[in-house]
This record gives sequence, structure tokens and C-alpha cells, in this order.
Amino acid sequence: MKRLLLIFVMLALVLTACSKDESQRANAKPKEPKTEESKQAEKETKAEKQEESYTSKEVSYYEIAGIERELTELEQEMLRHPGIFSGDNYDETKVKEALDQLPDNLTEEQYVEELKYLFTEDYHEELETLLTFDSTIEVDIDRPDETVNAPTLITAHYAILVDASGSMAAKVGGKTRMEAAKEAVMEFAEQIPENATISLRVYGHKGSNSNADKALSCDSSEVLYNNSFEEEGFQNALAQVRPVGWTPIALGLQMVKGDIPEGTDDVVVYVVSDGIETCDGDPVQEAKNLVSADIQTVVNIIGFDVDNEGQKLLKEVANAGNGEFTYVNSEQDLKKYMRAQYEEIQKRWYEWKEAGKTQAYEMKGEKKKLAYDTKESMKEKSYREKERMKEAQAYLKERFEDYDHPTRKIFSDIVDYGNSKWRYAVDNGNRLWREAVDNGNREWREYVDEGNQKIRETIDKKNGN
Repeated sequence: MKRLLLIFVMLALVLTACSKDESQRANAKPKEPKTEESKQAEKETKAEKQEESYTSKEVSYYEIAGIERELTELEQEMLRHPGIFSGDNYDETKVKEALDQLPDNLTEEQYVEELKYLFTEDYHEELETLLTFDSTIEVDIDRPDETVNAPTLITAHYAILVDASGSMAAKVGGKTRMEAAKEAVMEFAEQIPENATISLRVYGHKGSNSNADKALSCDSSEVLYNNSFEEEGFQNALAQVRPVGWTPIALGLQMVKGDIPEGTDDVVVYVVSDGIETCDGDPVQEAKNLVSADIQTVVNIIGFDVDNEGQKLLKEVANAGNGEFTYVNSEQDLKKYMRAQYEEIQKRWYEWKEAGKTQAYEMKGEKKKLAYDTKESMKEKSYREKERMKEAQAYLKERFEDYDHPTRKIFSDIVDYGNSKWRYAVDNGNRLWREAVDNGNREWREYVDEGNQKIRETIDKKNGN
């Protein structure tokens, strides 16, 4: 009886509990599905919580002094200090350990920033090179001194003394000695410097070479021309000389002092003769008297068909006058000397041109290499950085299997980031390379053009044009 009563009590309790549970379910309201607005609100709330919990890495930047313009956003980005796994510091095991420590709830931007912190390369030296690159090429070589070292014979005043003795009428090689002398004197006179003066004095030109006229002829000397060289006037004066008398060389040397213009510092005396003194004078002493005066004087003797004894005596006169004894072609020797001087100047200009060309070429090569090497270094770094960030993104994709995870959406950001640096290197490296080439070629051409022009001018001077 007691057992039957216990069964009834337990059954009553069960029925009561079921009835209460059904009543609660009947009174409960069904859950409504989430709307897009609610989903977005949850995402924003979650993002806000992430922002509050995420602490961004502190980024430091290099500074470059002396840049006059404001850096672009990309240039500033390329000055950030390198990542902890940049360059040779890359260690795959440690990289994965660092990636495993990243939280799973960052935003796309935050994941990209983390990868920058890990893998950004060091561009600051290359960037400084490009930003401060000086593509100008200026070669500075002293231009040659075009001063002609004039021979000792070329001085302020030229005094020409022409022998008018009768023996000058004798023929040598189809023309008289006088004709040959006049040609030599005229050709020489045409070569004297423009700022010099020239005088023409004749001696022994009066009377005849007979004994009866010896005193008259030996006492005759006259200046026919004394001025700056003027071709027609000098030619007319020279035409007056006739071979008629004796040879008073000493008298001519004595009288030539009066032909020297006042204020003259240097004098060159040319004595044109076919023989020795025939008027009992002492030309050696007169030559000494000339060179001992205050004016620097040189006495040169030009002889025509002079015998050995005559050559010896005329050389003594030349030596006494600190000059030389030569034959009628002495003016040709002077021309030869001048040609040698201009050839030396021509050589100096050629060497100047070649040196300028060489330096311009070498400077161009150095700057080309600097621009190219800098570009290639930046390209290499940007490519390495991009590839490492791509590998890290692929690793994070496997770690976070959620299809909508932010790490799956940052691939294009990584590629664009690396490509922008690569393109910057190419564009600016190529631009500066081209500028260096153009400037180097321009400087090279300037030396070639000026050098060639100066060489042509020197050739013209040498040829008397």
C-alpha cells in the first residue's frame, strides 16, 4: 500500500514539471534573424574594441639635410627605419614565430603595418643619393697660354742698314745681290710685330766705287724710312737704293743711333752687306758702342755671297753686337721659328681639348654608374621586400582559415607598396642617368668645338692668314 502511494506522488511531480515547461515554452518569444544593419553594427563594435586593444608599432624615420623641396609621401615612407627582418637579418624560423604572435583580430591596415615593421628594407642611403644627385658636369682645365715666345731678334725697333756698294750689283743665281737683298729685307719687314717701328738706312750710296769718289761714298749714309711698317711706303723707300759706292759699315752703325725712336727699349739692327768694311772704319767697335748704350741692342749681319775672310770679319761684328751672322735666308729662319711657336700652341690646344674630352667622359661615366647602381640597389631591395611580405601574407592565410579574414585581402596592398618603390627607383634612376649622359656629352662637345676652333686659328696664324 505504501509503495503504491509513492508511485502516485512521483507521477504527479513529473506531470507538474512538464506542464510548467510547456507553459514557459508557450509564453517564450521566438528569436528574430540578424539584419545587415545589426551585423555591420557588430563589426564596427568589434573593430572599435580591436582599435582600443591594438597598440601600433612606433616607427622612426631618417632625415636628409639640404633638401629644398618637401618630400612626397612615398619618399617619406622610404625613409622609415628598416624592419627587424630586413636585408641579411631575415630568418625564416624567427619570421614564422613573429607571425604566430600576431593577433587574429587586426584590420587589413594593421596587418600591412605589422608586415612593414617586420620586412621594410633600408632605402635611406639610396634615396639620399637620388635626392641630392648633381647631374651637372663641368670640366675646368686652364686654357693654354697663347703667348708666343718671340725670338730675341724681335724687339721694339728694327733698324735695317743696306749696303749700297757697287759690288752689290754683281749677280748671284740669276739676280743681283741688291735684288736679293731687297727681297729679303721686304719679306722680313712684313713679318715684324704691328706695334714695332722699322727704319731703313742706306750707306755708301753716293758717288761711285771709284777711288775718286771714295771719300764721298764713305761719308754717305741716309735714312730713307722710319715709321711703323706700311708696305707701299717702305717699298718706295727700298726702291731708291742703288748699288754704286763703297762700304762704310762703321758709319752706318754709328748713324743708326739717330734712327731709334725716343722711349724705345729694345733695338735689332740688321746690316745687309756683301763684304767687309772698305772705308777704314771700325764696325766692331761701333757694334760694341751700340750694345753698351742704355737701349738693349742686337746687331745682326746678313751676308750675300761673302768669301771666307769676309764671313770671318762680319761674324766679329755680329759677335760684338751680341747678334748673329747669317746668309740672306735668315728671314726664312725667322719664319721657321715662328711656325714652330704656333705649332707648339696648336699642340697645347690639342692637349687641352683631349684632356677636357677625357675628363668629361670620365665624369659622365662616374655619374652614370652612380645613378645606375643606386637604381639597381633600390630595385633589388623593393623586390626582396615585396616577396617576403607576400610569403608572410600566404603564411597568415594558412594560419587564419576564415575566408573573410583580413589577411586574405592585403595581397594587392603589398604588391602596390613594393611596386611603387620599384617604380620610383626606375623612374628617378633613369632620369638622372640620362641627365648625366646629356650633360657629359654637352661638356665633351664644348671642349671639342672650342679646341678645334683654337687649333684652326693657330694654324691660320702660323700660315700668316
